[in-house]
Amino acid sequence: MRRSGVFSLALALCFAGAAAAQVPAPAARAPAPAAAASPLDNYATAAATTIIAEQACPGVQVRAGQLTTLRLAARVNAGQEAMLEEKLKQRALQVRQQLAADGREAWCSEALAAFGPEGSVAKGVLATGAPIR
Repeated sequence: MRRSGVFSLALALCFAGAAAAQVPAPAARAPAPAAAASPLDNYATAAATTIIAEQACPGVQVRAGQLTTLRLAARVNAGQEAMLEEKLKQRALQVRQQLAADGREAWCSEALAAFGPEGSVAKGVLATGAPIR
């Protein structure tokens, strides 16, 4: 992933975080992504979840190389950048709402279960050196 891509991704997630603070959390858990979701949707979910986990969960870090591998597997091309940016904003809003609804401890545990060393969605995108508090 190019440096500018990482920077625009971080900016998109930061702006989405500010917008999420103004939107109330949904009453019920958002449905899990459908099995038929596109590779672009799956990457947006993984990127938003892991980057927000790094921000919200103590001791958790995104392994950028693993996230880049997911992006390459999704085959994101230059023509999809605008669509990806919009999907990232939308997904980041949903992830932040879920974080607020579940609480940090529960949400962080779920994020690590999905993207941590033994991840059920993608292994090793998140690493932790300290227990979640």
